[in-house]
Amino acid sequence: MAQNSMGQKARSQAALIDGELHNLRRTFTPYIGQTFIYSAVTLFLLVVACRGGQWSLLWGAAVIWPLYAIIVLIGLRYRVLYDETGVVMRASGGPDRRIRFDEISEIKYEIGASESRPFRRFVILGELNVPDAFIDVSLRHFRLDDIQKLLSDIHEHRPELSLPAIPLN
Repeated sequence: MAQNSMGQKARSQAALIDGELHNLRRTFTPYIGQTFIYSAVTLFLLVVACRGGQWSLLWGAAVIWPLYAIIVLIGLRYRVLYDETGVVMRASGGPDRRIRFDEISEIKYEIGASESRPFRRFVILGELNVPDAFIDVSLRHFRLDDIQKLLSDIHEHRPELSLPAIPLN
């Protein structure tokens, strides 16, 4: 019996790796504010450089935009995917986090309070005794209709779990 359970778990994990994974589609929302601020600073530097002849100020813009591009590229590596067996989170600098539907213990809505996890999100919690058994689904990074579809799929597999409502604002 234990061997059958282990074999089932291995097949399920393989499906998460090799199966057809559905991507949550992205939004540009997390980057709008920074883009506006950096554009305004660049425009200000350009105006000051033209009027005052201080062309060395444009080095500030030359530094800001590549750093911003790095931030965006790191953000683009954050992905949440799912298939018929579970959910996967891929984030920059860390290993994939996989939680099978039958391992989900709770789904909760959180408002970002720390710098490492600043956005409003749903947290899918896995087995309680595993410290990294959670997946963050940011409401700012992903489309709300895709998040709703993911929650519906989880509910199909785990109807006993209570699902938090998606806030509209």
